[in-house]
Amino acid sequence: MPGQKRRVSLKYCGSCNPLIDLSRIGQVLPAAISQETDLLFVSAEETNIDTIIILCGCPRACGNKETIRARALRCIVVAGESVDAVPVAEKDISTAIIKKLKPK
Repeated sequence: MPGQKRRVSLKYCGSCNPLIDLSRIGQVLPAAISQETDLLFVSAEETNIDTIIILCGCPRACGNKETIRARALRCIVVAGESVDAVPVAEKDISTAIIKKLKPK
């Protein structure tokens, strides 16, 4: 629907072996998402999520489960220093995610 904001959410892994600072990224992303006029940050418990960002602290990506993926139309997976299997320095992860959220 034109003019409707795309609903974006975050889901964390269990953080048992974090190689990146998930809490910092998780604090930066909602603010960055809120700055975008076409995006709306929502809880992972909401329905009708357009994109869910699965934040996993290491390359194992144990939080990338089908039950989580099924909650949204699209998923972006952070697994350690990668976003959707593309290497990204930790300091650039939030920026890389915002770029992926923008329409092409």
